[in-house]
Order: sequence, then structure tokens, then C-alpha cells
Amino acid sequence: MDRSQPFSDTRPYPGQSGVTVQPPVFVTTVPLARPVPDHLGYSIFTLLCCCFPLGIAALVFSCSTRDAIYSGQQELAKRHSKTALMLNHIGLGIGLVIIVLIIFNQMMK
Repeated sequence: MDRSQPFSDTRPYPGQSGVTVQPPVFVTTVPLARPVPDHLGYSIFTLLCCCFPLGIAALVFSCSTRDAIYSGQQELAKRHSKTALMLNHIGLGIGLVIIVLIIFNQMMK
């Protein structure tokens, strides 16, 4: 063994096998090319004008739809969009029924 080079073996330690390190893999997501509607405006309207509890739930699902769109998850975005739309329709219906009942009650006095 030549003493001019302290380690003539290319392995980390003489007698042991070397470890091969894989290069890091980065996975990037791309927003959807054809995003589904998130119904955010409808959810805010339902929250403020019609039915507060259902408006909050619809707003949460609208934001979840937007997150799924930006992360590229098509099926999750569709499911959350459909749920937000259903909650908005129900909230709007409840709000309209309450408004009609209030008007009808005021007219009967």
C-alpha cells in the first residue's frame, strides 16, 4: 500500500461496500387545465344574505374546491364543487322561505 495516499480504496471504509445515493425527486403539481367552478361568490352571498350556517359550510367547500384545483386533484375538486353548490341551493331555499314567511307575517298584521 502506497503511503503517499492515505486511502487507496475508493470505498468509504476499507472492506465495506459503498452507498449509492439517489438524486432527489421533486414532484410538482400543476393547476387543472379545465377547472371546475368553485362557487365562491355564491357561497359568500348565501353566507351573508340567506342562511349563515349553511353559508359557512358552503364557503369551506368552495375554498376546498379552489385548493384542489390548484393542487391538480380533478375528482376532489368536482366533489367539493358539487357539495358547495348543493349547500348554496339549500341555503338559498331556506333563506327565501324565511323571507316569504316574514313578509307574509307582516302583511297579516
